[in-house]
Amino acid sequence: MISKENIKYYVFIAFITILIYKFIDSPENLLSNIKGLFIILSPFFIGILFSLLINPFMVFLEKKFNIKRILSLLISYIGIFLLVSICANMIIPSLINTLSTLLKEIPYCIDTLHTVFTKHISHLDILKLLIYKIEDGLNILLKELNNLSSKTSTDILNYILSITSLFFNILMGIILSFYILYDKENIILSCKNLLYAITTTKKANSFLEFFKTFNYIFYHYIVGRILDSLIIGILAFLGFKFIIKIDNAIFLSFIIFLTNIIPYFGPFIGAILPISMTFLYSPLKALWVFVFIFILQQIDGNIIGPKIMGDQVGLSPLWVISAVLIGGSLFGILGVFLSVPFAALIKICLGKYINNQINIKDSK
Repeated sequence: MISKENIKYYVFIAFITILIYKFIDSPENLLSNIKGLFIILSPFFIGILFSLLINPFMVFLEKKFNIKRILSLLISYIGIFLLVSICANMIIPSLINTLSTLLKEIPYCIDTLHTVFTKHISHLDILKLLIYKIEDGLNILLKELNNLSSKTSTDILNYILSITSLFFNILMGIILSFYILYDKENIILSCKNLLYAITTTKKANSFLEFFKTFNYIFYHYIVGRILDSLIIGILAFLGFKFIIKIDNAIFLSFIIFLTNIIPYFGPFIGAILPISMTFLYSPLKALWVFVFIFILQQIDGNIIGPKIMGDQVGLSPLWVISAVLIGGSLFGILGVFLSVPFAALIKICLGKYINNQINIKDSK
């Protein structure tokens, strides 16, 4: 007679087999369905993400000042809203100024390259081809920037709808996070009761242990990355503004902060924009920007990062790079940011499963 445990095992194997067959038979449809499901559930994911990030502030206010839950929540949300508003008020004008400078400097850069080419290196065929390629690329970029205003009404409508959808999902996520935090004890208790009702005590305890591990890794990793990137962003701003003295220091340091959250790839991506944009109006300053960012990355990798992050996820570079690539290709920018802690969880679960299987075989 087939036991209940064997039935569950066979059902799980059948489910995995169907998924593998669907992926081999039609990978595009399977991936699009996964993306579609992720888009539908994105407000819930955003709500859980906001809950995990805001929960420490709420708990701190409740314990420190002995205030009610609703008041601590309101203070936390209002404080974060004010902080985001101040940052946006600083960054958006710098962004507009940067874009206007870019539009003005690209034609000058093209003319400069053409002049250098005709005077000094026109006799070298390889460099001639390289310069032509650079000029073509810059001309295409300039054309695209100048043609932004000539987009069709359909393109503009699609863009507006996508932005509206993004803001709607974020708004719904914020609202959901508020109710999750307001009633978190009852929600946790209900989930525990449901878990113990539908499965064995041993499996329920294992799942709760898994959730504690998830909460620890996620919170410490995300908070650690943000804090580390914030320090690097502030140092980048101070260096850009007061040492190198470039005009768009706020925007470029914000780019450094944002991209530094992404492991391994982020610092390189964040270095490209400041260097290339500074090069348009001052190649010498671009060289200093390159040197400064290189030194900053060394300080981050050898001093600041290890002090703040330690080894929070315990993943090798191969795991991290693979997680970022897969997460980004499936779920976009959110997948890039969240892929590493989820990869750490997968590794922990695989490790526990392998150890359990080895122990079972050894006991036999």
